[in-house]
Amino acid sequence: MNEFGEPNLGGWWVGLIIGLVVVVVVVVVVSVLLVLAARINSRARAVVRELEATRSTTQPLTELHRTNETLQSILRGARSARQALGG
Repeated sequence: MNEFGEPNLGGWWVGLIIGLVVVVVVVVVVSVLLVLAARINSRARAVVRELEATRSTTQPLTELHRTNETLQSILRGARSARQALGG
């Protein structure tokens, strides 16, 4: 109590102000994190779309290996046939 018989509330006010400042800082930090997460999400979705487009254009390259093996087999068979014929 102070000299007039009123309770001293200065500490309460300081605590309340510090608490409010902490809450405001937390809200600002969380807001920034949410904005950054939204940006990362949109960019990741764009990358996935681009990769899907790339996959559809490069899918035939997986068949190229099989085609190459088939052609090598045909070439070996042709060489064997030529040798068998005396050529």
